[in-house]
Amino acid sequence: MSTPRRGEIWLTDFGDPVGREQGYLRPGVIVSVDGFNEAHSGLVFAVPTTTTKREWRTHVEVGTHTGLRQTSWALVEQLRATSTDRLRRCIGEADPATMDRICVIVRQLLGI
Repeated sequence: MSTPRRGEIWLTDFGDPVGREQGYLRPGVIVSVDGFNEAHSGLVFAVPTTTTKREWRTHVEVGTHTGLRQTSWALVEQLRATSTDRLRRCIGEADPATMDRICVIVRQLLGI
């Protein structure tokens, strides 16, 4: 498997959910920087997606132009460290504007 790159969308096995976590096999947007992804092989930071539109301020629309089959939303509040063993295949790439929106929300959620 190639090293996942920031902005790529990977079909990811997020495992069995607990509580309100998103789980199971679904697209995830890689948000960690490429230097981290390369230096810490085996670990990335990813945001799961959903096809359910909820109008939450922490959800970012990810359109079909990215390689997804249907419009989805990145659940930025569910940012998580993810083993690359959970990544199945790259299915697309988020555009720079989408990544910018995701990153703004990550900074707001973490207070940085």
